[in-house]
Amino acid sequence: MVDSPDMTTVADLAERFHTSWLEAHPFTATTYGVPGYDHLMPDDSEEGDDRRRRALRSFLSEAEGLGQSDSSADDSVTLGCLRSQAEQELAGLESAPLEHTVTPMPFTGPASFLGLAARTVIANAEDAHNYVTRLRSSGDWLDQLTGRLKIGAGKDRLPVAPLVELTIAWADEVLGQEVPAALSTPEPPAGWDGEAAWREERDEAVRTTFRPALGRWVQTLRQLLPRCRPMEHAGLRYLPGGEDDYLRSILVHTTLPLTAEELHRTGLEQIEILEERARQLGAELGLGTLEDIHREARTAAAELAPEAAIEQAVQAVRRAEARAPEVFPEPLPPPCAVTPMPPVVGDSGMAPHYTPPRLDGSRPGTYWFNTRMPTAGTGWDLEAVAFHETVPGHHLQLSRIQQLSHLPSLQRQRSLTVFSEGWGLYAEQLSEEIGLYTDARSVIGAITASLMRAARLVLDTGIHHLGWSRQEALSFYAAHVPMPAEFLAAEIDRYIIIPGQALAYMTGRLELLRLRDVARRRLGDRFTLPGFHAAVLDQGSLPLPVLRDSIDRWLATQAG
Repeated sequence: MVDSPDMTTVADLAERFHTSWLEAHPFTATTYGVPGYDHLMPDDSEEGDDRRRRALRSFLSEAEGLGQSDSSADDSVTLGCLRSQAEQELAGLESAPLEHTVTPMPFTGPASFLGLAARTVIANAEDAHNYVTRLRSSGDWLDQLTGRLKIGAGKDRLPVAPLVELTIAWADEVLGQEVPAALSTPEPPAGWDGEAAWREERDEAVRTTFRPALGRWVQTLRQLLPRCRPMEHAGLRYLPGGEDDYLRSILVHTTLPLTAEELHRTGLEQIEILEERARQLGAELGLGTLEDIHREARTAAAELAPEAAIEQAVQAVRRAEARAPEVFPEPLPPPCAVTPMPPVVGDSGMAPHYTPPRLDGSRPGTYWFNTRMPTAGTGWDLEAVAFHETVPGHHLQLSRIQQLSHLPSLQRQRSLTVFSEGWGLYAEQLSEEIGLYTDARSVIGAITASLMRAARLVLDTGIHHLGWSRQEALSFYAAHVPMPAEFLAAEIDRYIIIPGQALAYMTGRLELLRLRDVARRRLGDRFTLPGFHAAVLDQGSLPLPVLRDSIDRWLATQAG
């Protein structure tokens, strides 16, 4: 049977769109382990943004033409993904966060480059040369970031002063090293005869390109600092055009046309439900109030030695991997690596997190554990965060998707926040349902993790829509989430610099639970967890409207 022209065209369009995305976001390509982009830097200039807008609109125009003809169910999913992701990227470009975002955290800007470098795998001579090529191009990119901050300042779109101060201190420490530790962390292949020359080339690129450009960026921060916003005005609503920017951020990170008001209300409702459950479990442990639970949970995060904590995380991961066949069909992923974070990442206060396996096999799916300081995932919530990040969470989800070679790369090699993080939070609840937690404290830890995600709905909307100060947000957080104070403060700073991202977790989880309830009602005795999980995961990473349509089609086939 010959494929129809429409099917072939949809596949071609999706592949061209995905390739263009990887070229525009090479750091993400490296993080996902997609080969062929490790030598590239983003184009974050205004001209680069304009070129990207034109490309995205062209793809949307092509997709619109294809959508007017009959298409298969699989093609409908692919076109839905393309449209949604192009529209989200356009919304993100319109918000222009580079005009006002400054942070020492490895999510954006120069700190993201060092965080990426510290986790770079150099498996062969080509990888080594790619790494130096990227270093040699880093100066132009850093100058682009400097230029965008100046453009933002000209529009009175200025960063947050205390975050600028922290970033200047961070950059001064980096510049105090001849070759910053993060940039010298990647090791060349053992026994490679080009190692000595490569190290010289690397160090020269750092001295002549990276360091001078980082110095120019820092000098710009110092010049802007007297004009920057106070922490009382940390939210987007205090920027010209900021209210519209926040609406775009909601769409980008939830893929749904939600309002700040309904998200804020949902967060408060979920906190109330989860706190009542915590009270019930706390009573079984002799903890009569939420204050008692908070005190014990916070103490636990600081008590466990890093070596013991990471060992417990390994045990939880292996236990979950052994139980995975009960609730998931093949293909199941290979074991997940559990590894301490590089110091440059751990010292920033990052919580334990996951990176997918490289497609070339040079690095397995990895759970990066923070052994440098107490964060989420190092106390009573240790098991919940491990399950979220590995199995049945991100490792199972993303490694499984990579193995579905029949899917378009667009659906296999991308991780939409609302889908992947919604799945991770769903996985925490699934882990309780199948009995993975070892005791009541670990279950309370899972509730704590969910409370954090519910609070994120309140805090993100509070900061960016209602205009809360950083201290107001921190006080609310501390009252409802029993995690280390330093970690909560770092989380608030994260919500300030990435508006809307914190909304994705609980939004995605609630949608997955809603779809599961719908499937149970419609299928009755024919409902199975493996069947439902395959229906959710086996089309790849989907925007929520596309996931809804996909599950509806799956249910229609099951009803027959």
